[in-house]
Amino acid sequence: MFRRSVLMAGVVVAALVWPAAAVGPALGNTPAAAAPGATGSFLLTATSRGADYAPTFTGNGYLGVRVPAQGQGYAGGLVPAQSEVAGFYARPPGPDEVQQRANVPTWSTLRFAQGSQQFSTTAGSMSGWRQQLDLHTGAISTSATWTSSNGRATDLRYDVFTDRARPSVASVRLTFTPHWSGQARVTDLINGAPATLTTAGAAKGWDLAAHRVDETVRTVGTGIVAALATQVVVSPASTAGADRAVARTVPQSVGQQLDLSVQRGHTYTVTKYVGVVTSQVAGQPLAYAKAQAADAASAGYQQLRTENTAAWSRLWAGRIDVHGNPSLATEVNASEFYLWSNTRDGVDWSISPAGLSSNGYDGHIFWDAETWMYPSLLAQHPDLAAGMDAYRFQRLGAAEAHARATGYPGARYPWESALDGTEQIPPPVSVNSEGLYEQHITGDIALAQWQYYLVTGNRHWLRTRGWPVLVQAARFWASRVVQTADGSYRIRHVTGPDEENPDVNNEAYTDVAAATTLRDATSAAQVVGAQVPPSWSRIAARLTPDYDRARAFHPEFDGYGGQLVKQADVTMLQYPWRQPMATRVATNDVNYYVPRTDPLGPSMTDAISSIDTSSQGLPGCASYVFTKRSIDPFIRDVFDQFSETSTGGAFTFMTGIGGFLQEFLYGYTGMRWDRSSVELDPSLTSQFAGVTVHALQWRGRTFTVDVGSRNTRVSLLRGPALPVTMHGVTHTVSVGTPLVLATRRPDLTRTSDVVRCRPATATSTQPLGPALAAVDGSPATFWQPTDVPAALTVPLGRQHSVDRAVLLWGREWPGAPAPNVPPPPGPVLTLRAVSYDVLVSPDGHTWKRVAQVRNRAHGLRDTLSFPATSARFVRVRIFSSTHQTPPKLQELTVTGG
Repeated sequence: MFRRSVLMAGVVVAALVWPAAAVGPALGNTPAAAAPGATGSFLLTATSRGADYAPTFTGNGYLGVRVPAQGQGYAGGLVPAQSEVAGFYARPPGPDEVQQRANVPTWSTLRFAQGSQQFSTTAGSMSGWRQQLDLHTGAISTSATWTSSNGRATDLRYDVFTDRARPSVASVRLTFTPHWSGQARVTDLINGAPATLTTAGAAKGWDLAAHRVDETVRTVGTGIVAALATQVVVSPASTAGADRAVARTVPQSVGQQLDLSVQRGHTYTVTKYVGVVTSQVAGQPLAYAKAQAADAASAGYQQLRTENTAAWSRLWAGRIDVHGNPSLATEVNASEFYLWSNTRDGVDWSISPAGLSSNGYDGHIFWDAETWMYPSLLAQHPDLAAGMDAYRFQRLGAAEAHARATGYPGARYPWESALDGTEQIPPPVSVNSEGLYEQHITGDIALAQWQYYLVTGNRHWLRTRGWPVLVQAARFWASRVVQTADGSYRIRHVTGPDEENPDVNNEAYTDVAAATTLRDATSAAQVVGAQVPPSWSRIAARLTPDYDRARAFHPEFDGYGGQLVKQADVTMLQYPWRQPMATRVATNDVNYYVPRTDPLGPSMTDAISSIDTSSQGLPGCASYVFTKRSIDPFIRDVFDQFSETSTGGAFTFMTGIGGFLQEFLYGYTGMRWDRSSVELDPSLTSQFAGVTVHALQWRGRTFTVDVGSRNTRVSLLRGPALPVTMHGVTHTVSVGTPLVLATRRPDLTRTSDVVRCRPATATSTQPLGPALAAVDGSPATFWQPTDVPAALTVPLGRQHSVDRAVLLWGREWPGAPAPNVPPPPGPVLTLRAVSYDVLVSPDGHTWKRVAQVRNRAHGLRDTLSFPATSARFVRVRIFSSTHQTPPKLQELTVTGG
């Protein structure tokens, strides 16, 4: 998504109605106990605020808050700690402004002061600082011993959470133990400083006797009201004097100051109960917010935590466990938590690229929602995915109006949607041309509608909600095609996911998306008893991507010259679109486009490549290498948060998280949805021991897929018998009678290559170029050191006689000179080693050089033969490379006689 971040505009169209809270049994206090068999860590900890620290966030699907290092309140910086509410959109004045989600005042502020000095991470001195995120409960705790400038030390702990059981409720608790006696001061503040695109409401309210404050704010241009109310409870109940109102004249702020008389060694708690709601949910938002805060205070902190933990526990019942790789398992746990934090059942809002963690991309809804986040919710939590479908259904009228305004029937969904479903891409359109040409989003939305029916089998939903969207999307695509002289169909002037090559004809992804929409709408018509034009099936059959027979791959668009692409495009024809093609062609598409993909692009490209590679089943372990490439460059903080690109961008990036999770749901399991059965084709490589996907949902069934190193077990937990299809054979699974399937192991496929998928190590690696990539069997991946000299070492596992090494070197393509400007097709740079040695060893200590290359600056392939030598280790030692850039070793193959 190329564009600048600007402000935005609109009209209130949706109303959120909370379902009745389902409060489960008490499950204990934080940290919550891990579910039996759960893998990885669920308690992420920071003990330093250095380069690997970024403030994390938590949310309950309606409220989101980022918590800074001081444990509460607002903090600016590269990752500002702000507060978000779903659907809270404003529209600044001016003809060129568009809708933007506004920030509400920060409700988490609960300041502690000793004397005149206020606690912060930069005032006085601090020891033992620690911040933790409990993934099981969404609670963020921060603790430290703080010594003020007068030498008085205090043990402090803050706990912040948004209540999963009560969507309009949050809580902040301060627990402190002074090592002194005297006066302490605690300030409860609703801080308007970070509030954007809002104005103060009618009044601020104080009820100091009851420790309550409240206020309202209103969005600019749209008039949505947000009400915030707090109630503070002190234990033990003691104050040194009357509370005082604060922030009387501070815009959009309200607060109260509590003076406490404290004794050395005693522990005190100050608990802040918060109610936040907008006029989209409640007709009288201020009264509702005040009631929510009061009810929470009446229930008490422990009851809230119990309810919250129970609500989160129900989500964690449908989780992904990764076995035998703790770091990868923890990254999966964190990704699930962050994705779930941004939505909840019963809402009709979708998820923006940064979700409720920030206003990245102005809080707009893109194709990211349906293509990347939605499938990772649908598999185990279709109730959460349903809100994203509801968001599009409610804005169907705006999509129909958009189609009419641009000269087409049916529905054309905007590239950037916000409050009312109109196009919200910022001007000028000459720069931000996605709004003109990136029309594949209509196909992405249609696919999500059909997928929801495939998973749930809900005919009533399809008839009343899904079908209206599908049929109008199909009408748009049927009118969008043009027929050529040979009877085929083409779509002109579109941009695919590869935004670095805009406004092209016959774009592969768009063609397949349109044809699939026409087919799915025809299938949906049969289910709901409707009629569709016969021409839809004919168009779908003849609207196919171009195919280069000589090279057996799909060119991205008419006139594609092999230039750099932004992200996965053609490689997505295999998944999620399931375009029929031979395995050879599918492999060629991946091998061709992966090296030509912008290394500064988003992570989802490698997620797709991992899923594609898993399904192709070729010898090697590239699926795991792509998994590592899809996460390692994008997570650099201790809380395992995604950034949009390896250099920054939207943060926390829910789009990347959604793509990453799909690798485990649809890649290693090989799971695909169908009306008659669940299709599975499990595969695994030796870099981890297995994947268990819990509580999958399909048409009234709940089942688990446990992919092991040799066998895969499918267990039906609830519901009627489950049909499972693998390689064209359908099996039936009943409760209590698991189905056992063979797990494909492409890494164990016998080849003559003795280094294939061995655990390679290197003196250094770049995140996109791990050592294993040099021996994973795929020419699409590469090992790239951070600098030279460098060495790659591969243990062979046992003694081998070797006499030949083949090294395949990589290339680099020039990037786009500017957004929406196609990159040049060349020239490309060959990134190879100019001088290097190949060595072997019987023990990993004593090395013998068997081949050397000196001053060879050209060529992509080196074939080196040498006398047969017995070896248990092979090493490539690089001394120099071309272009002062570290080389890319795409593949090392070692064979023997």
